[in-house]
Amino acid sequence: MTFVAVCVVTFGLAVFALTRRRLLWGVVGVGAHSLALAGVYLLLAAPDVALTEAAVGFALVTFVYLLALRRTGRLIVAASELRPLLYMENERIVGLEWEILERFGRWLHRDVEVLWVPRSEIRRLLLSGEAEIAAGGFVPSEGDRGLRVTKPHVPTRMIRLQSPGKTGPLVAVRGDRSADLLPKGGQTVDSIEEVVDAVQDGSASGAVVDALRLWVWRLRGWGENLTVHSVEEDLGYCMALAPESEELHESLEAFLYELAACGELEDLVQRYLG
Repeated sequence: MTFVAVCVVTFGLAVFALTRRRLLWGVVGVGAHSLALAGVYLLLAAPDVALTEAAVGFALVTFVYLLALRRTGRLIVAASELRPLLYMENERIVGLEWEILERFGRWLHRDVEVLWVPRSEIRRLLLSGEAEIAAGGFVPSEGDRGLRVTKPHVPTRMIRLQSPGKTGPLVAVRGDRSADLLPKGGQTVDSIEEVVDAVQDGSASGAVVDALRLWVWRLRGWGENLTVHSVEEDLGYCMALAPESEELHESLEAFLYELAACGELEDLVQRYLG
């Protein structure tokens, strides 16, 4: 009776391991299956085989899988915050792009981890392999040549904001597409918060930013007194990957295509930006 019960448990653990969508739970299932299989061998009066199964199948193989999962089980995203695309709220990551990335992670059976970094650091992190995807209101700049970029999933444009009656340099975020469009004498800073501070304290007469940032600022009651001039049209927020990430890039493009084809991408855009 005990033998039959252990065999049933072993079979159940095999089914569990094969049907998990999360790789970590699959590895846990494989390890537990090996341990149960060692019990089967022990009940069959083969203690040497049982010991080998426990040592190799359970301990060693599970350890190797867990080491592999430290890298392949995560999808590292380098991003700068931009509401409502990708941002922190009550210690949770939320936003339109977060929902896309989270679904893509489940599609790949990988957990998504976000590294919040200045925009100017994103290219370096992709090329060094410290991150696999760039997101967070990413609009390709001149310095991003060579990166693999997805098709835009949200349209935008670059605009110049000017404080009425003030003269002086314009400011933009370093590494961003907006920095490429600064006129001669323009200044760059590390974050969008520094852009706001520079305009508010008068050290800059205005800024070059993407349209979504102005929309967010006006929702918060700031920037209504600034004059707005369009600088570059027909742009879009994308995601970027390292040049050698061909397979991951194709997977992400295919996923975004499916999301758009079934109407879910449009629903997300309407929910967050409608």
